[in-house]
Amino acid sequence: MKDIYEVAKGSLDGDGFSAFRYLSAVNSLLSNPVSSSLGRDLTIRALDAREKFIDHAVILRNMVRKAGLFPYLKKEFSDLSQGDWIALDVYRTPFSEDYVFHSMQFRIFDLLKAGRNVVLSAPTSMGKSAIVDSLLGLGHFKRVVLVVPTVALADETRRRLQARFGEVYQIIHHSSQECRSERVVYVLTQERVNERDDIKAIDLFVIDEFYKLAFQQLKNGTTDFKDERVIELNIALSKLLKVSKQFYLTGPFVNSIRGLTELGHDHTFISADFNTVAVDVQTFGVNPDDDEGKLEMLATIAPQCKGATIVYCKSSRIAGKVARELVRLGYGQPFQSEHIDWVAEEFDPEWDYTYALRNGIGLHFGGLPRALQQYTADRFNAGDLRFLLCTSTIIEGVNTIAKNVVIYDNRNGTRAIDKFTHGNIKGRAGRMGIHFVGKVFCLEDVPQDNLNQEVDVPLGLQGVDTPLNLLASAQPDHLTEYSQGRFEAAFSQDRFSIDLVKKHSYFRMEQFEQLYSMVEMLSADEFESLVFHWSPATGFLKTLASISSQLVPKAFNANGLQTKYPDTILAKLTSYQKAESYSAYLKSQMDYTKQRIEGGEKLNLSTALNNDLKLVSNTFGYTIPKVLGLLEDVVRLHTIKRSVRGTIDYSHVRMTFENLHLPAGVNALEEIGIPIQTLHRMSSLLDFPEGAGVDELTDYLRQNERAWEFMGDVDQSFVRRALGTV
Repeated sequence: MKDIYEVAKGSLDGDGFSAFRYLSAVNSLLSNPVSSSLGRDLTIRALDAREKFIDHAVILRNMVRKAGLFPYLKKEFSDLSQGDWIALDVYRTPFSEDYVFHSMQFRIFDLLKAGRNVVLSAPTSMGKSAIVDSLLGLGHFKRVVLVVPTVALADETRRRLQARFGEVYQIIHHSSQECRSERVVYVLTQERVNERDDIKAIDLFVIDEFYKLAFQQLKNGTTDFKDERVIELNIALSKLLKVSKQFYLTGPFVNSIRGLTELGHDHTFISADFNTVAVDVQTFGVNPDDDEGKLEMLATIAPQCKGATIVYCKSSRIAGKVARELVRLGYGQPFQSEHIDWVAEEFDPEWDYTYALRNGIGLHFGGLPRALQQYTADRFNAGDLRFLLCTSTIIEGVNTIAKNVVIYDNRNGTRAIDKFTHGNIKGRAGRMGIHFVGKVFCLEDVPQDNLNQEVDVPLGLQGVDTPLNLLASAQPDHLTEYSQGRFEAAFSQDRFSIDLVKKHSYFRMEQFEQLYSMVEMLSADEFESLVFHWSPATGFLKTLASISSQLVPKAFNANGLQTKYPDTILAKLTSYQKAESYSAYLKSQMDYTKQRIEGGEKLNLSTALNNDLKLVSNTFGYTIPKVLGLLEDVVRLHTIKRSVRGTIDYSHVRMTFENLHLPAGVNALEEIGIPIQTLHRMSSLLDFPEGAGVDELTDYLRQNERAWEFMGDVDQSFVRRALGTV
């Protein structure tokens, strides 16, 4: 069958092409379930070369229908038969008269509509979100939870659902929102699922990218049991299984899943090789560490990238380097926008992001402010930017219309990506209804390992390595006798309770032990610096820097700070705490970096700025508040032990970090795309209501438009996009 496919595929660009012979091969492949995916691939390629099938349009139309590609049947043909119209009517989606399912979507939808639990492994381009929208369109489900891997994807999903179902369902996406409707869709990350206590009586929950339930196997054969996001997702799974009638798990390239049946939940597992685009892959075999060789190969590949192109890079530093090389090679194109001047003013004119955007190239990476991520993706999808250079953010479900994908590195940061992740990145090439055939250029060889092809769900496969903080927060019904025994042994010393571990499930058991011991060993002065209830006591930041550098070293190492130098961490914490604003902090750090560069140090301004952006959003805005929450409770335990009197309340300090120097709660607006700098300016114009959630804040902005409509055009454009009024 493979030979038939290769001959037909090769004939498309050859002399003496016969449309009839090609379509005969397609029919033969589609007639056999084993080779139907190959027949579908050839059908899509035929649609991409429609001019060669003018005399055989009816046969091609029949092959499209036979391949189950009903969206293409509707979009690409005008002379449909009565049978075609009947088929389209059957496959029409409940949420739109214009959107039709392809055959695999319809199969999954039918199973879910019948009340079945479904685990779907399917290509990125299959259109899994349309199935969710169709279930909502039925109106049968009153309470639905969608679990997504990132806040960015939660916001993108919120926008889509708000536009389609905002009048029927309340869409909850932030911790500040209260459920006030009988019909509600929660769109949350796993951490936010675990924070809420109103997730009850759920009709359906959906976990996107369900492979993230499994701990990652490393190249050396060991398993990384320290990934707090895996732990949080399993805790969320346990919570949702307890209160939900039905589930739907989706993700790409998985052969099987283990652990759900052990939890007592039957399900239908479907591994669907159903592509809606065809993909051509070229591999160049450049050595992973050959930086010069990669730049030279980029010059060979770039001319072949016709149309919108994503370049995957292992880090923002490499993305910036590639952007500058593309400009040097002549692939930049002048792009004029007031946004460029805004970025240059708020950040720096020579920042890689600014330089790339000015030359018609987009950068998209973790740490890049949400508003700039959204703006870049919007401009790329609008065709204003030909190249979009991404890091792992592209794996997290950012929707683009890329025709081509260049996989520049086979790494994510310092960690090698496996065949599974590599395939996920490749799946970004092509787009149903926009690009029939995508192209993938792999600078390095494709990884040949088979890791992550099977998803082992730790919640259902409990063993000696299952983290105790996962088990402590799991539903009691989901614990094995063995796990109960581990509990009794772990908590026999009564140093801290199971409730404390549940409250701070982000931290592993060994981190509880580590922090308890660190606080126990503090000198009297150091301990005294931790006893306060509003303004930090003298020496508090120094003690916090010392504790944090040992307790959560990755939070600093991943953002350019070496934990063997606690004074450097202290300097960053102090600068951030004393800064008048988020913007003032960033500018002070950039000035300091420039001084060091002028003094002869080999530093890169863009790398330093990118690290500070990640430090503020990931470490100061997320990890440090969690450390403060746990530290507060551990210090309380030790005040009793040391017979020290004093009220301990870190909430004010914690909020200072969480709120990014904004009025309490206003930072929630950053998540929906209003830059922090813009929010600072708005704070001087508006009196934001205290204690308001994100819904009340957005309503307040709409009602008080006259107060901010004379702000700069760029600031206004960010606000209007976030409010959905553009």
